[in-house]
Amino acid sequence: MLVVTRVPTHRNDGTKISHRERRSILSLVRDTFGGYTLEGPFLGAWVTDDGRVYEETSYRLEVIVPLERVSEARDLFLRIGRQLGQRAIYFETRDAGEIIDLD
Repeated sequence: MLVVTRVPTHRNDGTKISHRERRSILSLVRDTFGGYTLEGPFLGAWVTDDGRVYEETSYRLEVIVPLERVSEARDLFLRIGRQLGQRAIYFETRDAGEIIDLD
């Protein structure tokens, strides 16, 4: 399964997420799932239920996990979102390809 989330460049309160903190998060994801792909940054926006608009820049973070580890990826991404002070996170799963070892 392909699991996708977003890693913002700033917290919802506007404070910048340091390169060191982002690197630490990526290392955790790499060590937990064996790798990742990071794309971006991209500009996006979302509206809360109470009508507040958040415009933010974020990176697209992808990992490939077996179906039985999707909930583990979800839990990890929720923890990362909380660590970064986010009000919400994007989480997507879909059938995906595989990483094929050519050695």
